Amino acid sequence: MARRRWWVLSFWGVVFVASGLAYPHLISSLAASDYSVTGSDSQQVTRLLQEDFPAAGAEQDVIVFDSDTLTIKDAEYARVVDRVVDAVRDEPGVASVLGPTDPGMQSALSRGSAAVASLGLAGDDRERGDRAADLQDVVRDAAAGTPVRAYLTGYSPTANDLTEVENADVEHAESIGIPIAFLVLLLALAALVASFVPLITAVVSLTATFGVLAVLTTVTVFDAFLLSIVTMIGVGIAIDYSLFVLFRFREELARVRGEGRADAVAHSVGRAMATSGRTIAYSGVIVAISLCSLFVVDSPMFHGIALGSVLVVVCTLLVAWTMLPALLAALGERVNRGSLPKRMQPREDVAPESGRPGGWERWARTVLARPWLALPAVAVLVLFTLPTAGIKLGIDLGISSIYDKPSGKGAAILADKFSAGALSPVQILASHEGPGALGANDLGTIDRFTTSLAEDPRVAGVYSVATLLRQTTGTVSPQALRQAEQDPAVKPVLDQTVNAGGGGNHTVITVVPKVPVDSSEATDLVEDLRDDVIPALTDPAGPRMLVGGETAQFVDLSDETLGKLPVVMAMVLTLSFFYLLLVFRSLLLPLKAVVLNLLATFAAFGITTWVFQKGHLEDLFGFTSVGFIQVYLPIMVFALLFGLSMDYEVFLIGRMREEYLRTGDNDEAVAKGLAHTARPIAAAAVIMTAVFGCFLVADVLELKEFGLALAAAVLLDATLVRLLLVPAFMKVAGRANWWLPPFLDRHLPRMRLD
Repeated sequence: MARRRWWVLSFWGVVFVASGLAYPHLISSLAASDYSVTGSDSQQVTRLLQEDFPAAGAEQDVIVFDSDTLTIKDAEYARVVDRVVDAVRDEPGVASVLGPTDPGMQSALSRGSAAVASLGLAGDDRERGDRAADLQDVVRDAAAGTPVRAYLTGYSPTANDLTEVENADVEHAESIGIPIAFLVLLLALAALVASFVPLITAVVSLTATFGVLAVLTTVTVFDAFLLSIVTMIGVGIAIDYSLFVLFRFREELARVRGEGRADAVAHSVGRAMATSGRTIAYSGVIVAISLCSLFVVDSPMFHGIALGSVLVVVCTLLVAWTMLPALLAALGERVNRGSLPKRMQPREDVAPESGRPGGWERWARTVLARPWLALPAVAVLVLFTLPTAGIKLGIDLGISSIYDKPSGKGAAILADKFSAGALSPVQILASHEGPGALGANDLGTIDRFTTSLAEDPRVAGVYSVATLLRQTTGTVSPQALRQAEQDPAVKPVLDQTVNAGGGGNHTVITVVPKVPVDSSEATDLVEDLRDDVIPALTDPAGPRMLVGGETAQFVDLSDETLGKLPVVMAMVLTLSFFYLLLVFRSLLLPLKAVVLNLLATFAAFGITTWVFQKGHLEDLFGFTSVGFIQVYLPIMVFALLFGLSMDYEVFLIGRMREEYLRTGDNDEAVAKGLAHTARPIAAAAVIMTAVFGCFLVADVLELKEFGLALAAAVLLDATLVRLLLVPAFMKVAGRANWWLPPFLDRHLPRMRLD
């Protein structure tokens, strides 16, 4: 790479430009988050609704009307509603529109000055998102200049606005985090040119990842949240990896400077990549292994995030192993240009020629002399883990963060004048058991179920074929159903309720909770429906009922996540242990790494739970607690953090092992290894903490949670664990640190760190 530096840099320049040009395509191709779980009840309901109820569309949204001076009874209000409904009905991708005066919609007619119309959208996730954006403009234009306000809201409309807010949050966080990272780099490296190297590496690797993702959008769909996760991971590990290599390169360059070697720069690049470069390669493999474990969760959301996260790690490693050494070779001695004044230069951390040790070496020898100093650190970490015992999981869609967006305004009116649950009701699919259409027994059971559930204090309304038949024919029976099928005024609503054209064996019961779709109360209602209400109000003869809708998806995703969390943990811990066993050729060091990483990770979970679930520091971080943690945070953060924490482990222990193989002295290896690596570890940790922590300024709650969890874990890992617990443990263990049974030593493949 050093000898062919200009070819390598030119190649990455082309990749950077091409990926930058593809970025707008990636942004426009992002879809709403898919919370479904393969094979779950809610996923079956979604599939059957799309197959058997084409008139209803793949997604049901609502148009919300409101006015300060008029009601639906006023002629001008009614004209605006009709104009909006007619304009939307003619748009492509609209399966159906039911106005507030259509049969079956009278119960949603008006609440004071507000009214709603039901809208069905056809297409896949990406198509519905694009159509919702276009329809939002159509609705706005049709109501413009009138005293009636109109907003489209629902899953895709809110997802579009949330994507916009999340992208703005990412840009805002980066605008704060990158300058902080540069300042830390400048203080750590004490040279202006050197400080730009990690940032250039991060920008190129992240942009290249976006380019690959843009290409992959031709064959798959990514949700908007993926971009935030990829940005967090990409910036953090790119700066981490490049910083480790850069420190070693400058160290080697300073060492050979006085030797008068003609190939001093190329030699220093080669030595840096043979040591720190090899270390980041091993570390990157561990991160990728950890993130690949997310594929065991049977959810498109997890699969997309796993793919994107692994891609950003791979792209970062490719950049760090090709462009970075080429860039360092091109810079050569110029990497030290723009040096800070001598008084601002960091003191050398290894023993200078005078024999007096630097600050980090003195710290290491202090811990080696007093290993009991680790006990308070263990106590602090254990204390931080305690809140995880009461952790509650759920999904917050982030509606509060889009209060000033069209879909957010519509959702607020819907919650205030109708019901918060009307944004995305629970859908129960009732099916006739065996061949044939819905019979008298089925309809009678549905009628009793509708009446009983409507009396539930948690429910704002229940709408079913029984409701429609009573409103239009006065009775609930197969004969009344056939009569309704012949009524042109009733048929549009009936087609969205019963699959009359597909055999008449399925019908949809819509349950509108009084609480928001993403609240704990709503998930409790779904669980109660499945476990108690439906079994109590139905009989074995049928109909068979499956509970679906967004809230049911949240419940299924929660069950899937919690069920797979032990599997993911076992995979990550086992694979990491055996990988470190090969790298360090020791039994004790991998075991120590696994235990300490677990402790730091659960401590970060505890801090996140204490803040966001318990509601502490709400004013400081600008949020209102929803009483739970995002359901996918523990499993995703565990896989990510366990991989990232290995960065420091491999870098630190790798240098210690290098010293131990040279001297055979455990204490000397620990002291010198820590002295050589503490400053880059501290700098990298501060930078990653700043990058992750800046997401606390986001408006979307899940970004705040991820930002705090990642920042807390990195900070704890780099301080209490790497700089205190590791040297204390290695002092107590002594030569046992480096012991490997002879039979394992003979049979295990060898992986060199240098």
